[in-house]
Order: sequence, then structure tokens, then C-alpha cells
Amino acid sequence: MTPVQYSAASQQVVTAFEAQSEAQQSSTYWSEDAVDPVRAEIKSHYIEDQNYTCVYCKRQIATANKALWDAEHVICRDKVPRFMFTPQNLAVSCRDCNIAKGQTEVRATMRRKFPNESKHYRIVHPHFDNYSDHIRWLGDICVPLTDKGVETQATCGLTRFTAKLLGIDGVLVNPGFDRYVGDLLKAKNRAEAKAAIAAISTYVEDIPQK
Repeated sequence: MTPVQYSAASQQVVTAFEAQSEAQQSSTYWSEDAVDPVRAEIKSHYIEDQNYTCVYCKRQIATANKALWDAEHVICRDKVPRFMFTPQNLAVSCRDCNIAKGQTEVRATMRRKFPNESKHYRIVHPHFDNYSDHIRWLGDICVPLTDKGVETQATCGLTRFTAKLLGIDGVLVNPGFDRYVGDLLKAKNRAEAKAAIAAISTYVEDIPQK
């Protein structure tokens, strides 16, 4: 992902904020009128750079209408306002992923400076990680491949697509389903694949009807 490069006018707004002391910096600054063009610039850049695709669920929203996208702060701006305009802390996401993620702490290590490496994060980072190394999608089934994938799935509610497919309200919280799908992916022969499919079928049959 290519970090946003601010225009001269936007950079002035950002610089003015970052020149304040930490005690003065507030996340509410994000909503001030002076920041409107900066927010628009951020969204325009990442919508195009991400090919109209949410960084967390990888669903495509084929529109540049900014109202349908959320500017995503990987590290929540309410928790750490000083990183609010850091380009590598920014992306765009769909509303559902943004709401699910909320103010969840995503840092694996707490640093005074901006954490600029993959190892500093518990979730898949859009700037520092290769998404496909951590999460695989089988249609509407999210398959975590690593601990980061598992954390991202839980943080952003990515089982909501499978839940909808199966007629369940909300998200799937039973880790057994992920394990069974993982066993299917790792099957080395027909017998292992059949066993995994049987386990998935049994799991689905046991889900209460709406």
C-alpha cells in the first residue's frame, strides 16, 4: 500500500496539529471544519490505492463516494491522537469492519514513536503485512492462517459473512468451525478431506434454526 502524500494545504493543517503538545492534541480535531479537505484527501487516496476494497474484509465497494467509506485509523485516534495523521496509520475500510474494530487495542508493543513494523501489531496491518499470508477467503468463509489472522478475524467480525451464509445472527464465535475449515485446507489426501467435510457438516447441522 502506498501511504498518502499530503498536498501543501493539507500538510499545513497536519503540521499545525502535530506541533501541539500531546496534552493539547485531541481526537476531536479530526471532526473540525479545517480538517474536511484533509479527510477528503485521505479517503480519495486510499479508495483508489486499495482498488475500492476494504483492508480488513477485502470486500469491494465499487464507488468513490466517500460517504460509503470510513477513514480507518489502524491505531485508534481516540487512544493515541498523535498518530491521527500518520500516513502509515491510515487506510479506508467498510463501515461494518470499522464499527466492529471500534477502539480495540491492536498494538503488540507500546512505543513512544509510531510502530512501523509488522511485529508491533496484533492484527494484519495494511501497510506492513501481506494480507494473504494471514487470511484466506473461501467464498464467504474467512480462514485465518496465522495468529494475526485469527486476531483480525475476531477484531473485525469477519465471521459475519459465514454466519449470514448459514442463517445465523451476528458472528460465529465457536472456534471449532475455523478448525474444521483449517483441517479441510490442510488435508493431504481424500480421507482427511472427507473427515474434515464430515466435521463441518455435523457442525452446521447442530446450529439452531432461526
